Amino acid sequence: MEFGFEARVLLELAYKEGAKTSKHVATKFYLETFGPVDRKMYIEDELPTKDGSFALSNVLVQGLIGNIHLAHERGWRDSAEHLRWIIAQLEQGFAAVCDVEESTYDK
Repeated sequence: MEFGFEARVLLELAYKEGAKTSKHVATKFYLETFGPVDRKMYIEDELPTKDGSFALSNVLVQGLIGNIHLAHERGWRDSAEHLRWIIAQLEQGFAAVCDVEESTYDK
């Protein structure tokens, strides 16, 4: 038996012409199940449940690992430097003020 989870993440940014960077406006995420899985165990009212939150985190982590390996194999970025950058981004994200609210995600 095979089943799976898919995570979709939308990073909304605002850019002003001439600026060197853009501003983070919002992050929207969505979890989907595939195969013979009890969807209600992982998703309720289109939001992850406790088990869904774990599955979503696992999908995102495995995606990061795959992306780090790909970038290293293609010579775009050293794996250790890439991982340090990810850790710094996580630290910065937790230091910033964040509003958590329900949003819509166009599938």
